[in-house]
Amino acid sequence: MRFESRQRIMGTVDEVERAMLDPRYPEFLLKHHGVLLEVQSLEVKDEGDKVRRKVRYRPKPVIASIGPKKVPPEWFAFVESSTYDKKKKELTFTNVPTSNTISKMLVNTGTLRLRDVGGATERTMDGEISLKLGMLMKPLAMIGEKVIQSEGLKILEGEAPVLNRFIAEVLRKG
Repeated sequence: MRFESRQRIMGTVDEVERAMLDPRYPEFLLKHHGVLLEVQSLEVKDEGDKVRRKVRYRPKPVIASIGPKKVPPEWFAFVESSTYDKKKKELTFTNVPTSNTISKMLVNTGTLRLRDVGGATERTMDGEISLKLGMLMKPLAMIGEKVIQSEGLKILEGEAPVLNRFIAEVLRKG
């Protein structure tokens, strides 16, 4: 299933880029985002024009149980492996669930782009979410992909005001 999101961030492309790559941002995001229980920068490699990073996210579970079985919060955790290209103003990513069971079934990849729109920044993200389930489970895969897409977009929508706040309160005042 393909997805796309478009947001307006109240900062220049340079400010948005600096905020996204700022080592203080993960902690700020965790503190001010209502859905995330964990945001942890695992690795950042600045290679000049490119920044490679791994960030672990654990959102609040959206499903408490499946039938009588409790769903562990770890099932919702994932590691974003991404490369940000400073020249293209583009971040390519793969989100890999930390649960081995889930990571064998779920593929989530995409691209985030930053573009100047008169002093503000348009942030677009497009990508794909797919569940690899057996033939008998195919109908559930389509439902599952829609739920995952919806929850992922909620996280992204909830992050935009936090990014705006970080730019205003931390970048511009620091």
